Amino acid sequence: MSAAAVSCAGPAARPQRLGGALLTLPALLFIGALFLLPVLQLLALSVSAADAGGGWRLSFSAYADFLGDPHAWGLVARTLRIGLLTVLACLLLAFPVALLMRGIAPRWRSLLFVALLSPLLTSVVVRTLAWVVLLGPKGLANAALAWAGFAPLALMYNDFGVVVGLTHVFFGYMLLAVSASVLKLDERLLLAAANLGAGRWQVLWRVVLPLCLPGIAAGAVLVFTMSASAYIVPVLLGGTATKVMATEVYDLAINYLEWREAAVVAAVLFALVWAVVALLARLGEGRGAAGAAR
Repeated sequence: MSAAAVSCAGPAARPQRLGGALLTLPALLFIGALFLLPVLQLLALSVSAADAGGGWRLSFSAYADFLGDPHAWGLVARTLRIGLLTVLACLLLAFPVALLMRGIAPRWRSLLFVALLSPLLTSVVVRTLAWVVLLGPKGLANAALAWAGFAPLALMYNDFGVVVGLTHVFFGYMLLAVSASVLKLDERLLLAAANLGAGRWQVLWRVVLPLCLPGIAAGAVLVFTMSASAYIVPVLLGGTATKVMATEVYDLAINYLEWREAAVVAAVLFALVWAVVALLARLGEGRGAAGAAR
């Protein structure tokens, strides 16, 4: 390209860049008004304390109280544990289904997608109440155990019940992310691995999984973000015995009117979720690039 062409293309590209920036401005204002501004207000509230003159001063005492409270650390551990267990359960269910979809005809694949994703059209409250009917002390599961001569099990008001409910609610998001990676796998790579002597499990472990890690990481980010901050499912299936950080924020703000303490818990939850999301994204990006290079 000649120097004259470059000089003509430069000024012509500036209005295009300006137009692109103007097109993104409404979205940036929307995100700033409805997301960034409330988060900044939340952080400001968490580090504010009333002084003797009736004004406000910067104080991190609420964070010190939170970090020194064993109950708070128990909430953090339970929230992290439930979120990661939900990710693992969704992955173990979604990955085999995605592999199945790869091997069936497109028409049946579409029907299976509709059947598996149709629960996303139902309210979370309705789906969770259905699990209450199934897992309750006198629910269908324990009734079947009693009919078979077994003792009833504690299937609700514990981590197990919450993970089951969250897995049902967020399974579809993991399936969408994982199936996007599985369905676009190059069949020639799988055939080449088989021709080189790799067995079915070796192909799955050394070819399919590394190439699908970006999709797995994307699904894990979606599921963990939503499950770690979920409120309805822990309340209905966990009760007061299984409190997580989201339910603690609600109790502090609504029941006890402790807005500063609620802001601290919410800020810690926000930081925890972003830390795990960054770790999962980095893991998926790094392992996916290594698998592609291999």
